[in-house]
Amino acid sequence: MKTEAFNIGSTPALLIGEKCDKVFLFVHGLHGRKEEALDFAEVATPKGYQVMGIDLPVERKPWEVMPLLNEVRDYLYHNWKSVSIRANSIGSWFSLLAFQGKEIELALLVSPLLDMQKYIEEQPSREEDYYNWVVMNPVDHWDAPTYILRPKKDLVVSEAVGRDFISQHKCQITTMPGGEHWFHTPAQLAFLRTWETSVLNGYE
Repeated sequence: MKTEAFNIGSTPALLIGEKCDKVFLFVHGLHGRKEEALDFAEVATPKGYQVMGIDLPVERKPWEVMPLLNEVRDYLYHNWKSVSIRANSIGSWFSLLAFQGKEIELALLVSPLLDMQKYIEEQPSREEDYYNWVVMNPVDHWDAPTYILRPKKDLVVSEAVGRDFISQHKCQITTMPGGEHWFHTPAQLAFLRTWETSVLNGYE
C-alpha cells in the first residue's frame, strides 16, 4: 500500500492508500501509535478509503490534546469530501469530542471509552482539574452511524460507562465473548478484522 508520513502542525501522521475522496482517521488508545492504522487500511483501502493514522498524546490533559486533534480534524475536512472515524479506547472519547456536530460518514469504535465523566466517577480517586474539564466539555451532539466492538467483559471500561451514550445515539453493538479491552491475540484480531470487513461491506 502507498504510505506517506508527514506532520499536521506538530502531530505526526501516516496517510495510507491511493488518493480518493473518502478518508478514515484512525485514533489509537493509550500507548498506541499511528502505525496501528496499517492493519485497518488493509480492510478500508480496497473499499475506496484512504486511512490516516496519527500519534496523539492521549495520556496528556484533554485541554492539551484537543487543539492537536482539532487541527487534524480541520485538515481532513479541507482535503476530503467524506470523513469517517476508526478509534480505540480513550481515542474514541477524544474523537467524539473533536467531531461532534460534524458530518461523519461512519464511526467504528473498539472497546470505546464513551463517557469520561462516568468513567472517572467509577475510579477510587481523581484529578479534579481533569474531572472539572470533562464536566464542562460534554459530548452532547453525535449523529453519525456508529458501530461498536467490545469484549463481553471489559476490565478497563465497564459496560455502565457507555450505557447512556449507546441508548441515546445510533449505535450497533457487537460483542466478542472471548475478547479483552485490548484486542491483540490471533483470535481477537481475526474477530476484529471480520467485524471491520462486515461493517464496511454494508456501506459499499
